[in-house]
Amino acid sequence: MNTKIKINKLAYSLNRQEIERRYMYFALETSDKYIKRGAYILDATSLDSNIKSVCFESGRKALIMMEQSEECRVSLKNLIGKVEGGSSLSIIDVKVSDIPDNVLVQLMLNALSSYDSNILKFNNLTGHLYCFHPEWMKHGKDKNEDIIWKIPCLEFKVTKDCLIEMKVRTFTSERLKKKISFKHKKFEEYPKYIISKDNTLRRRLPEETESGFIMRQIDGTKSEIPFLDFQNEGKFDQCKVGTLLKVMNAFNKKYDSLAHVECDYAETTQRIDFCKKAIKENDVRVREILNERGVHIVDLIGDDYSDIFSDELRTLLIKKYGIEVTIGKRVKKEELNICVIHNAEYYEGAMDPHEKEYLDIAIQHVTLEDFASNAEFAISTVVNEVLIKKDLEDGKISLFDWEQLGFSDQISFGIQSEDEDCSRYYFIKIQPNGSFEIHEQEFTLFEMNEYTDCVNIFEDAKTKGEIVKGLIRDHEGKINIIKDTGIITLPEAEEIKQLLSVGDTKLRGKERREELLSSCLDIKMYEENGKQFYYVGTIGEGMRWVIPRAANVRSIEGYNDAPLMFERLLPTMSVTFVHNGQLTVLPFPFKYLREYVKTKVL
Repeated sequence: MNTKIKINKLAYSLNRQEIERRYMYFALETSDKYIKRGAYILDATSLDSNIKSVCFESGRKALIMMEQSEECRVSLKNLIGKVEGGSSLSIIDVKVSDIPDNVLVQLMLNALSSYDSNILKFNNLTGHLYCFHPEWMKHGKDKNEDIIWKIPCLEFKVTKDCLIEMKVRTFTSERLKKKISFKHKKFEEYPKYIISKDNTLRRRLPEETESGFIMRQIDGTKSEIPFLDFQNEGKFDQCKVGTLLKVMNAFNKKYDSLAHVECDYAETTQRIDFCKKAIKENDVRVREILNERGVHIVDLIGDDYSDIFSDELRTLLIKKYGIEVTIGKRVKKEELNICVIHNAEYYEGAMDPHEKEYLDIAIQHVTLEDFASNAEFAISTVVNEVLIKKDLEDGKISLFDWEQLGFSDQISFGIQSEDEDCSRYYFIKIQPNGSFEIHEQEFTLFEMNEYTDCVNIFEDAKTKGEIVKGLIRDHEGKINIIKDTGIITLPEAEEIKQLLSVGDTKLRGKERREELLSSCLDIKMYEENGKQFYYVGTIGEGMRWVIPRAANVRSIEGYNDAPLMFERLLPTMSVTFVHNGQLTVLPFPFKYLREYVKTKVL
């Protein structure tokens, strides 16, 4: 049965005539090469209350939205005469009819910075819309003073294709500037922001001395906001989906007679619901291989701690897989080797066993410091990784019954790998019985072979700014291209919010799951404009309260009108041996290619 899935493509209406009666629009264009991202004028909403929003992406132009009044142009002219760099700016009247839909919606979104919300805070800074929930703030102490160290925000951006994007951005206290590397731009060049009386962010004025925030992240850290959390109403309001719902509701309320936005739907043509049977089949296959090849733990540390750890690792393997496991100091060529070592920080590049090459031997490293904290979960990952490496040595897929796909001829998969100096291209050619060979193909203008078109596709994508995730080529040379789209799938947020608001948190039953969360679960496909689109979501069966990340929709395009063959490959993503406990987002042969590339890089 076909089902509808909600996506982040906007379905919208714009009453341009009414919008023009209410608002005026101007373009600020610089005579310099570009408007700097830190320019004061991009924070004009906090400098002049007549300015409702500023929209800026890059280049020489920014758009400004103001309430209709005779004083608008004068007010704007006075402002740019005061701000740094204002002398290079010219004011150009813009008709609403000349503004592209996505830009107009973005301007109206950015104007929500004046929206009165008790919890969610809207900020139109640097020409973008940033929203944050007070619970996201990271507090701490400095000299016994309670301060805010970080303010993670969600940036809401409307793309040219009218997709609504949510990206995490972080404003960090300038007190932590020593923990941030400034390579491309000096600290002094970053605009500084302070928390205003209504708890939103605003530009710090030159005469103010209060410690501020810059939009940068501390080195080696990353702010995380869960995609979906439906434990209770409070948690839902703080996740990305809950925040998006508040933003869209605020937009529709503010522009009641002028505009309306909501998220669109696509209708699926194919779906694969993951079941526990697949896990059991994989476990049986793994046990058979482990018993056949044998597992050998290699203690490359050789102290009392590693001796105890190796014995505990052996116990885990026996308990989970019911196999014989040996322990020693040297690798065994005919067996599957799990090597116990320290993490990279311990070795600091000197005699690092991570870098040692073993020819024709399947080896997986386990770091003593990192493994012990999550041993029960990690053991399956370690086993699957070493089995993939065994397959690479044998040139035969063992973790999946390739013959069940029913291919009567060979099929190839290709990826691009970015090296320090250039791009490199790798291809795996799989025979109907699951045997395969991998080789690298260089980009050359003077030699033609079976993968020349594939390499040219990767090269051409760079010039177009497209992201090609991989290629699939059949025995006749027909090629399918897997591309990123920027599309994500969304749950039925409005219904979830209503249920949680009355204390109904039983959202994980099969019927409820299908009704409210189907767009985020399992593997589904739809077709549009001659292309196939698919996504790989969270496993629906036994799912938890939190979905950390959105499911990305990817497109499948036929090169030179080639027929689409991807539907037959959907089962290659209904496996959990690539990401333990999770479905893989690309056909698993791409995992084999990535593992092969790692060995070449080392």
